[in-house]
Amino acid sequence: MTTKQTAIEQWRTVLQSRLDNLESNTDAARSGTRVDGEHRPSNRGERAAVSSSGYLAHGLAQRAAEIQTHLDNLDAMGSEPRHEVAVGALLTLSINGGAPQRIAVFPGRDATRLECGVQVLSMQSPMATQLMDAEPGDTLEVELGPRILDVEVQSIA
Repeated sequence: MTTKQTAIEQWRTVLQSRLDNLESNTDAARSGTRVDGEHRPSNRGERAAVSSSGYLAHGLAQRAAEIQTHLDNLDAMGSEPRHEVAVGALLTLSINGGAPQRIAVFPGRDATRLECGVQVLSMQSPMATQLMDAEPGDTLEVELGPRILDVEVQSIA
């Protein structure tokens, strides 16, 4: 069975890889905004391309800052056991009586499935918000779009 520390380390690796990629792409976009004595846009199209590169670089830098915040929050979260659904919890859930699924509620924005088989959800995800404060043994009805699921919290680490 996957430990919480393994899931945390794998999630950190995913976030760091995304951050490195964004920083590289930001640098590439910024190089497209270079305007100096020898490199000047000569027409409206070239000036628009320089502006577009600037907007792209800005957007990528904002996303990189967001991921850095997620990494900082991941470090601050700690790995101590949780006793209810909260940030930092590693859950074992049974959905509609099915096989157990492992869900980690970690800082971040998506539903990435890690190599260890754990799916990462943010606390803002629809499922995590509806499970907030649930404890092992609780069964809740969770609304995901048009579906209503019976979710049993089997364990929390």
